[in-house]
Amino acid sequence: MDNLTPRQQFILSKVLNEGPFNIKGLDKQLDISTRTILREISSINKYLKKYNVSIYNDEDMNLIISGNKEGIEEIKVSLNSVPIQWLFSKEQRQIVIGCELLTAKEPLKASYFGHKFNVVMGSISLDLDSIGKIFVTKNLCLIRKRTHGISVEGSEWNKRNALVELLFNFKPFEELVGFLYDEKIDQTVNSLFNIVFGTQIISMVKAILNEPELSCFKANDVKYFSLFLQILLAIKKTENYDNLSLPDKIKDEISSLEDYKKIKVLDEMLRENGVNLPDDELAYLCLHLGDYRYLLNKNNNFTEPDIDFRDMAIEIISEVSKKMKIDISKDTQLIKDLSQHIRQSFYMLNLGIKVINPLINEIQEHYPKLYKVINKTCRLIFSRYNLKIPPEEVGYITMHIDVAMQRQQAILRKIKVLIVCPGGIGTARILCSKIQSLFPDIGSLTVGSLNDVSPKSDNDKYDLILSTVPISLKNYSNTLQVSPFVTKNDIEKINDFIFNFKVANQEMFMNSTYESNSENITDDEYELVNTMLKNFELKKTKVNSFVDLIDFIVDDIYNINVTNNKEVIRDLIFKREEKGNVVVPGTNIALIHTRSDEMFTPFVGVYRIEKPLRMESIGFTTEDVDTFIVIIARSNESNYILQSLGKISIALIEKEEFIEVLKLGSVTEIRNYLVEIIDKLEED
Repeated sequence: MDNLTPRQQFILSKVLNEGPFNIKGLDKQLDISTRTILREISSINKYLKKYNVSIYNDEDMNLIISGNKEGIEEIKVSLNSVPIQWLFSKEQRQIVIGCELLTAKEPLKASYFGHKFNVVMGSISLDLDSIGKIFVTKNLCLIRKRTHGISVEGSEWNKRNALVELLFNFKPFEELVGFLYDEKIDQTVNSLFNIVFGTQIISMVKAILNEPELSCFKANDVKYFSLFLQILLAIKKTENYDNLSLPDKIKDEISSLEDYKKIKVLDEMLRENGVNLPDDELAYLCLHLGDYRYLLNKNNNFTEPDIDFRDMAIEIISEVSKKMKIDISKDTQLIKDLSQHIRQSFYMLNLGIKVINPLINEIQEHYPKLYKVINKTCRLIFSRYNLKIPPEEVGYITMHIDVAMQRQQAILRKIKVLIVCPGGIGTARILCSKIQSLFPDIGSLTVGSLNDVSPKSDNDKYDLILSTVPISLKNYSNTLQVSPFVTKNDIEKINDFIFNFKVANQEMFMNSTYESNSENITDDEYELVNTMLKNFELKKTKVNSFVDLIDFIVDDIYNINVTNNKEVIRDLIFKREEKGNVVVPGTNIALIHTRSDEMFTPFVGVYRIEKPLRMESIGFTTEDVDTFIVIIARSNESNYILQSLGKISIALIEKEEFIEVLKLGSVTEIRNYLVEIIDKLEED
């Protein structure tokens, strides 16, 4: 295979092991054009001539290998002699490099990666540039020093979350979980895990998880695979003395949980195999078994924050009902299910745990309008708690909502039928029985007389009128004459009607499911936003604690006359802080917001402090915070005002430029950026 480049070997390997393979999937993986792939195929075919084998593409652009069977087998043997990592795509190579750096005991050299992947140092340098950008978004820093080597700085908590996300991005979930179950193992996936964790550890963990005592872990594939990863990580980190460190109080709380008993069974099996995990690692594993329902408060206790998840669910459902023009607001099952799901999601995001949704691409493709509405609403709601909701989570909520919409549509689609049968009640009952058994799409059945279909009667309340005698009324296209015994011809007629009825209803539903975001915004609302921006405050102060800072802030808003009750505002701010994280992860900025009718107008201000305060961030990490943005609204603000303020909190967790402006900008620069954010509201 020396005559083929690594990229050509990768293409040949794909066609041999996964063919027929569509070029469209390949060009995305390799980040090259279809024309370039075809040129590579031409070069590969020149090499394959000596084996009497060739690759061709059909009319659908599928790559197929054909030729002498013995030649194909010889090629496979020859290709297998090439290290699998040489065949990795650029993206796969970067993921493996990132994973190795996150699990390495000591700094690694760039030359090590160049040799491992058989690429020039220039490629490794570009790979490290890309990895560094990814790590920054995970609150990690890639350190590159010629004498020192390459390493990653940051909390162990963030390192593990970043590694899990990288692993899940390597291949589709079904191929990853196939590796765990030893079913249709993809060789690149096999190589990835062997490089990062080693074959011995992997084999041991797989064997232990297959023990009958641990079958309880297999109820959910996503959680099961995530647990598998966390066990591998715990063992690897323990070997490298890079363990997590959790407060004793937290470990005590977790050890009292029912799920911890399952972890202790796992721990015993690991010890029998010579693996002794610290209590901190066992507690961390336990977090991944339950519903992540614990958050750390200021007293190092696990607590349920004072958040009404039912209200959050109702807010999402109400917005969807309005935008999609289908009333699902009274669906009690949806409210219950969505409340429970949002509760779990809230804790996962606060812990910084990667949300896995194997169906996210299909959801975005099949429900584009619904997904867009839910995404916008969820971004607003979760940003209030300084949480950036990922597409995977929006996808899960979209599925919950879609089930409810389908349930509602099914109810609306049930056809209301009037049966006219002058032959007597006995004949009418026979006909009703046959209709109900033959046509499940028919809901209510009413037996009536010819008088019930007179010009004066309300015929619009029936979708279909079935009569055993001719009806002379004109302009009633929904009337069918049938036999009391329902002949084959009658069945065909009714089926045709039902089909056309459902198509018409579906078209009507689809045509009315999406409306523009335009709302009637009053001059007073526009003026109120202008007043809020005019009252914008940028202050710098020297404080020694968070309490001192809040005292300074409430005194300031009292002095500029936007409230007459600073004590109430102060108490509400502290109460909001108890509900969850106020730090925007990785920014050194905190968002403080609340709502109170003690405010005369909504308020936005930025406060910078000379000496940063050490504050809790996602998971069990902390950050030095030196900039605080304060957003306070009244309890009865209009939808436009709330959306305007929500847009600011969304920008805070999604726009890096806004972070820089808040930390370094002048009053004018920050105010101008706020105007830009709010003006863009109507575009989303």
